[in-house]
Amino acid sequence: MMEKETIRQPSLPNFQELFEDSLFEFLPYSDLSRWVPEQSTYEEAQRSTKALLRLGNIKALSFLSFIGPRDPKDNFYIEHHHTRFDHSLVVALTTEQILRQNGASLDQINVGIVAGLFHDIATPALGDAIKQLDPKNLNEEDFWWETLDTRGKNFVRRFADKETLDRIIKNQGPLGEVLDIADRITYVMKDLYNVIGPIKPEEIESNPLLTSISNIISFYPKIGNIYRDVGVDQKKGKVFFNDPNMLYAFLLLRATLHREFYLHPINQGRDLFIAKLLEPLYSKDDTSKLTPSLLRQMTDHDLLEIICGKYFPDMLVAESAFFSLVNWLPLFEKLDTQEEAIARAKQLQRNSNVAVVGIKKCRGFDSGISYNVVGKNGRILSFSEFDPYRAKALQTLGESTKGFFVFYADVSEESPTNTLLKTVLKK
Repeated sequence: MMEKETIRQPSLPNFQELFEDSLFEFLPYSDLSRWVPEQSTYEEAQRSTKALLRLGNIKALSFLSFIGPRDPKDNFYIEHHHTRFDHSLVVALTTEQILRQNGASLDQINVGIVAGLFHDIATPALGDAIKQLDPKNLNEEDFWWETLDTRGKNFVRRFADKETLDRIIKNQGPLGEVLDIADRITYVMKDLYNVIGPIKPEEIESNPLLTSISNIISFYPKIGNIYRDVGVDQKKGKVFFNDPNMLYAFLLLRATLHREFYLHPINQGRDLFIAKLLEPLYSKDDTSKLTPSLLRQMTDHDLLEIICGKYFPDMLVAESAFFSLVNWLPLFEKLDTQEEAIARAKQLQRNSNVAVVGIKKCRGFDSGISYNVVGKNGRILSFSEFDPYRAKALQTLGESTKGFFVFYADVSEESPTNTLLKTVLKK
């Protein structure tokens, strides 16, 4: 059992200076860039709940950093600094612009802004890496209301009741579809900007992932402007894209990021190990441990300090304990069935020089081919119906990550990471 004194009050970032000046935010690869003025819905939301400010200390991509090819000997890493706060703010901006260009009322626009700002508010510390511990109780869409304090709930009620905003945050109805689209546009553009923006041209040419991304962007340098292409037919309750070709380019970029970055086995294996570190400290209902409610109050730094307190009690700075993990390359094998994966894991465990991290099922990802587009004669139909050939190609990318992965490590040599692996996995 974790000692009670290990759990202390979560810290909050100091955003006082942020309030003194207007915020400037932008959607990369687009013309959407804006100052966020004082006395706006955005600024009022920040003042109304500490939960939104906490997102400023939650990294958007957690520990995802590997963008190398599938052969790990040519490893390539990036640093990313954007946060869930940055992401949420731009989702709100993008949602607002889509609604404005489609003649939405001021009330609808404000509801869209609030939904954009609060849709990730219940994200636990360390984000997606930790959510896999308990997907049901750590799902941010299901617990956004519980995360708000009384002042935050009163702020929300000025614009919509809980049930209405809950449906939108869960992507239901036309406003929910708009939020979903704004969310996807924002994370794709922001992640692209962080992945490819700081990299030199000669480095791009040597990396297959970066080359494929760069080729698409060369045809659509303002691919982020796809938000302008979103139409909303309020009478029919339909949301659609006016340019199917631009939608295809966007979906191809998104699919490439999913396959070669978000769901790359090396990134997934590292995330699985991070979750393993937290397993003995977590409980869904034992308040002497880290509960879902507490994780929704904590920052990344808070959680890293607690994890390091267990495994690295002599470390003064929490993040430094994880430095070696940034460059760690888990070994992996992909199998078709869970039974095959379990059998392979047992076989690997017989080797004293191998530490098995675990088995993880990847279900693939939604390729987005169900989005509506405007076809010939102005008819609204799904992209898969409009262009079956390219839709099939996107669907194939979406299904290519499916499988059961066994993650393991060679721990025959002494190193900080191997010592940690053997400690956590009790090898």
